Amino acid sequence: MSSKKRFYALLLGLLVGFATPLLHGQATGSFSGTISDKTGLLIAGAAVKVTSQGTGISRDVKTDGSGHYLVPLLPVGFYAVRIEAQGFGPAEQKDVRLQVDEHRELDFTLVPASVTTNVQVSATQVAVETTNSTLGQVITTEQVADLPLNGRNFVQLATLAPGTTASTSPVSFFNGAASSEASTRGSFSLSVGGSREQSTDWLLDGNDNNQIDEGGIAIFSSVDDIQEFKVLTYNYSAEYGERSGPTVLVTTKSGSNQFHGTLFEFFRNTKLDASNYFTRTQAKFNLNQFGGSLGGPIRKDKTFFFADYQAKMQRQGVPFEGYVPTTSMTHADANGNYDFSNNPFGTQLINYFTPYQVLPTSKGVAVPVPFQCLISSGLPETPVDGGQPFVQGVTQNCNLIPGGPNGVVNPVGAKVIQLYPAPTPGLPSNASFNYVDQPTRKVNEGTWDFRLDHNFSAKDSVFVRFSYDQATNFIPGGSPSWSEATAFGSNQFINNHGRNLALSETHVFSPRVINQFNAGYNRIFNHILSYGTGTCEAAILGIPGADVGSQCDTYTGYPASLNQATNDCVGCGMTSFSMSSYYAVGDRGYAPYQGGTNVYSVSDTLDLIRGKHEIRFGAVYRANEMNVRNNASQDGFITETGLFTGDDIADVLIGALGVFAAHDQTFLGATVGRRWKLVRPFVQDNWRVTNNLTVNLGVAWALVTPETEAENRQSNFDVATLTWFVPKGSPGGCAPSILPFPCTSSDGRIGIQFDKTALEPRIGVAWKPFGSQNTAVRAGYAIYHDSAWNQGGQGLWQNPPYYAEVDPNPFALSYGSTVGSLSAGFLLPSAQAPSTLAVPGGFIYNAPVNPDNYTGTLQSMNRNFKQGIVQQFNLNIERQLPGNIVLTAGYAGSRSAHILVSQVNESIASPLACPGNGSFTVSGYTLGCGHNPIISSNPYQLVNSNNSVGAARYDSLQIKAETKSAQHGIYALIGYTYARNFDSGMPDGLGTNVGALYWPLPGTQRLDWGLSQLNLNNTLTASILYDLPFGKGKRFGSNWSGATNTILGHWQVNLIERAQSGFPLFVVDSSNIGPVFPPATPGPGNSGTYFNYNFYSFNRPDLVGDPNRPGPEGGQTSCPAQIHTHLNWFNPCAFAKATPGELGTAARAPVYGPRFVNTDFSIIKDFPMSFREGMDLQFRAEFFNLLNHPQFYMGGVGDTGEQDINTPSSFGVINQALNTSRVIQFALKLKF
Repeated sequence: MSSKKRFYALLLGLLVGFATPLLHGQATGSFSGTISDKTGLLIAGAAVKVTSQGTGISRDVKTDGSGHYLVPLLPVGFYAVRIEAQGFGPAEQKDVRLQVDEHRELDFTLVPASVTTNVQVSATQVAVETTNSTLGQVITTEQVADLPLNGRNFVQLATLAPGTTASTSPVSFFNGAASSEASTRGSFSLSVGGSREQSTDWLLDGNDNNQIDEGGIAIFSSVDDIQEFKVLTYNYSAEYGERSGPTVLVTTKSGSNQFHGTLFEFFRNTKLDASNYFTRTQAKFNLNQFGGSLGGPIRKDKTFFFADYQAKMQRQGVPFEGYVPTTSMTHADANGNYDFSNNPFGTQLINYFTPYQVLPTSKGVAVPVPFQCLISSGLPETPVDGGQPFVQGVTQNCNLIPGGPNGVVNPVGAKVIQLYPAPTPGLPSNASFNYVDQPTRKVNEGTWDFRLDHNFSAKDSVFVRFSYDQATNFIPGGSPSWSEATAFGSNQFINNHGRNLALSETHVFSPRVINQFNAGYNRIFNHILSYGTGTCEAAILGIPGADVGSQCDTYTGYPASLNQATNDCVGCGMTSFSMSSYYAVGDRGYAPYQGGTNVYSVSDTLDLIRGKHEIRFGAVYRANEMNVRNNASQDGFITETGLFTGDDIADVLIGALGVFAAHDQTFLGATVGRRWKLVRPFVQDNWRVTNNLTVNLGVAWALVTPETEAENRQSNFDVATLTWFVPKGSPGGCAPSILPFPCTSSDGRIGIQFDKTALEPRIGVAWKPFGSQNTAVRAGYAIYHDSAWNQGGQGLWQNPPYYAEVDPNPFALSYGSTVGSLSAGFLLPSAQAPSTLAVPGGFIYNAPVNPDNYTGTLQSMNRNFKQGIVQQFNLNIERQLPGNIVLTAGYAGSRSAHILVSQVNESIASPLACPGNGSFTVSGYTLGCGHNPIISSNPYQLVNSNNSVGAARYDSLQIKAETKSAQHGIYALIGYTYARNFDSGMPDGLGTNVGALYWPLPGTQRLDWGLSQLNLNNTLTASILYDLPFGKGKRFGSNWSGATNTILGHWQVNLIERAQSGFPLFVVDSSNIGPVFPPATPGPGNSGTYFNYNFYSFNRPDLVGDPNRPGPEGGQTSCPAQIHTHLNWFNPCAFAKATPGELGTAARAPVYGPRFVNTDFSIIKDFPMSFREGMDLQFRAEFFNLLNHPQFYMGGVGDTGEQDINTPSSFGVINQALNTSRVIQFALKLKF
């Protein structure tokens, strides 16, 4: 067997062993240039040899008739370039660095052989990009290895590229937010040119490395494994662009002909950290990261390996504080009554069952009636019984909720509130909480990579790399048991792992014909168990229907299709109660949760060099799979706000289902298998028109199939034609008795058209105006399409007949009846419909579900949905300056269209604002009362419609100064961006914050156009590596030895600085009691009908002054004398309620939040090991947020950042810091 066959057999064995099927070209670069003599005469036929100094592998080409040469598809690294021509002496450059996606131009001037036999040319690292119009930034090996990185997360450095900002999605694991099913370790997303964070394409050795459901990175390779990476921001080759945002090319290290390795440990603990800005306390924090790497030859010049391992052990005390009910509120007294007189907020409760009565002391006026009052004897008495009747306005103990046979206590509610812990004793009387806890979050994670490179010959090379990440986590919720700080944040036990496999072969058929084949596999998998998983607590407490279909549901009358215990283990936990004033109680949704994503990818490129044309064509194929549990509220979810009694806990005690209650039921299994594919052929021609002008021309065709479901368990309701689309042969199908509207049996795409119009041209020029390599003018135009996961079939697996959401009517609650109460739970007590099944206590849905009886939100996808399209354009000048500095300045902009927008409640009519059914004018348009602006005949309660109608605009000035190599020991990269980013407001169902939208009210699109939530006017970044000039072999102390050199020599200081202006703030009016947005609850002066989309009925206020100017504004006098303070970041007097019946005049985002400044700094000391050359022991001290600058945040409405003029306590008020206080980290690292 030949060596090549044996090697492929080894690779096949590895692949089978990993149990993974078999990606996009490996990140490479190229050398090109012109060979001439001293007179400028071009030399044809000169021999060019490019040799890797690490592996010894070389490539040979000859110059063409114009004296030009090109060597493409070279791995990154250091090279020697040697030129030989008949009649001339050879010339050579050594230590020439080639970076990721770099097109390096090296010109040589030869001298006659009679003058010299060999010319050694010193390599220069100054490299103005003269042949390509792409904008981007390479992050070098030195930056990755030596810059201070919190958590050793290399992707933080991606934000050093001008025009690039960081967006954390999901929110980082240790910032106190709820975990995500996508990546519980936290993720990292980028926004470039206003792109959404889901639009970043991460490639690891050319292989897909995306967290496809959130836009983050899947595998966080160790810093010791990263060779370098490049962020492509604008006008990159047609070869790239599977998504519409930046493409990040990450290259891992490979072995060489010498053994190299590292051993390290990084250490942090609480004693090294600064106190929180607001609480002045330190939370427990301990972090240990340790591991190592080793690379070298297996066979010199032939086979090389590289392996690394990193372990992470993190323990963090998480301070929680909030309100829980007092013991007298949760436990009945001897008479069975519940005393709320000492509720934490001093609330006077109202008896929901007799809310308004005429009392003896109310002078004939109906007033709110409380529950029972205590008389002097200590016995309860109702307010209407005489004795000590309730007197409005007089403080009395009238908060006793009566139990017993004639009381109002719900037996289920009484059990639920007993799940709360008791208040913490000994707290200060003025504390703004009555319960505290500081549990410990725990993370144990191990990551390893293994790479094997083999050169069969100078014309045939291959590599394979496998990466693995395994993490176990415990996330506390805020108390040891059922109570938690947020409704989604119960105690959770999480296991997740990532896998990434890459295989690449490069074959040189000839110096002018080169092929590269790539294949790969990317996987993320998560398993989450919550505190209540498997306890069946909801069933034990007696909430009917909460555990329907779970393994704890023992009812035997269900049809087989509903008995999910035999298909998917779901639910069987505890209903989640979200509270407005207290800790939540219950269990999180999606529990137990299992979710995995798989991406299989294959690509092939062929390079043809024909005269002045370098043509690359090929194709990329990605098959995407997302297999996730669809059990969001499988145990039920209830939102309590105190609407019924004035207190959340009292509402639960009387059995109220809050303002919203929902229970999800899935049929034929709860695990949904989403599938879609991407095929993207392309061609790119880099045309060297002259030696001073290169034109980059390319085009790609982005073909993304609509989403299908593995077993055809999804459907689509077309709101335009009121037609259902259901896959052929699927359970339920188009049975007339089930679907009341016209139904079309479709393929798995359920009526969504395959968009085949996504052509992506690339046009760019690179011009050397002065004919030298020190100045270049570059310009480009490109089109990209967003093929991210959300671009097809959004939520359609949550439709009948495969999914049901039971939303009981909480307002049906009445005295003496279980209807609308916790005792009825999530069963439907209405008359049995054809598609329901009777069970004890009520009716439940049975598969398939009749949409007529469906009380949840239906999902709709526009059948002509288009991929999001982004047009990019740039113009910049790049100039080499003295001191080894390259300065780049220019314009970069984009225009986006067809952006995904999700809107809810298309079935809700517009405002009933007109007396007598007349018409009225609102901000520039006339709308008839009760007119539905979208559809007029949709009978369903809620419809979530996904359309490609959003738009955005981005314009920027970008300036960058970079030393391409260390000058006097200093490497620096400094960037500045001035940008303006506008959009139409894009609620995409992914948590995007847009403020108060007026669309789809007719004619209001122009009113919604405004600053994007991603807008940052000014951003300054700087990174500096400074190898101090002290020590042996340095400028100062070159002759030092012994203790002097050990102590004073070989020091390095490094810095990352980031300063940016604040993000826009959205200002809203949540209680505009006008005819445009009247409240949902009928009352005096309210019609009880409101225009609603996305469950969001906020108006905007009027802008009546300058919010950035202190003092009186808008005719008001009680205005702050100073602004940009904690209590008044802006002037609240500049805003006022809109006139009833009118839309507010303020823009969506009329003010900016606080700016952000952060400094990370490190000191490194190397101790050379005298007993072995090349071995160093390195000590590090790293300081994150060195100056302890807090990043202030204005929580606003529900901690969303929206500023509500009706909440003075948070309107314009800074109440928290988002970032961590100063952190100090020490490390030891052995390098050899």
